[in-house]
Amino acid sequence: MMESVREATVERLFESAIEIEYAAADIYKKLSVLFSHEPRVHAFWRGLFDDEVRHATTLQDVLGSLTPEQLLLPPDMEMWNNIVRIQRMFRKDLVGPIDNLDAAYELAHDLEFSEVNAIFKFLAGEFVPSEERKRFVHSEIVQHLQKLTHFGENFGEKGWRKEISVRPS
Repeated sequence: MMESVREATVERLFESAIEIEYAAADIYKKLSVLFSHEPRVHAFWRGLFDDEVRHATTLQDVLGSLTPEQLLLPPDMEMWNNIVRIQRMFRKDLVGPIDNLDAAYELAHDLEFSEVNAIFKFLAGEFVPSEERKRFVHSEIVQHLQKLTHFGENFGEKGWRKEISVRPS
């Protein structure tokens, strides 16, 4: 986790963004366990888990392709500040309060429509040299977000989702 602006480099920005992608994946993994008694819902959360791991891997690949000079560059400060905000958010127990499917959906919605995807898109888009790869990254994000956009169609309205409780302990 980042401590100060003095250590702000492109390398630290990528490392922190990768940590965030894995933290999001961990949340979706936990949600898949909480809803393991609902096969379709379980599969949905596992799909989001897989997406986040793929995002982290993409960022690791991009990071690995950067030159030593690029790694030491100062980062975009807006992205740096976004990373710091997201890190603060992930320090909290985000899954503990989840007691039903609607609460899980709201958490996922908050995560996905926060700066998490904006950072991924910025880093992958800004530092990927190939236009084809940039289009791929953009398509990944769109598909990922569409899963949540179509959540209601696939898993019912808010009232119904509130009736789907987490797996009994």
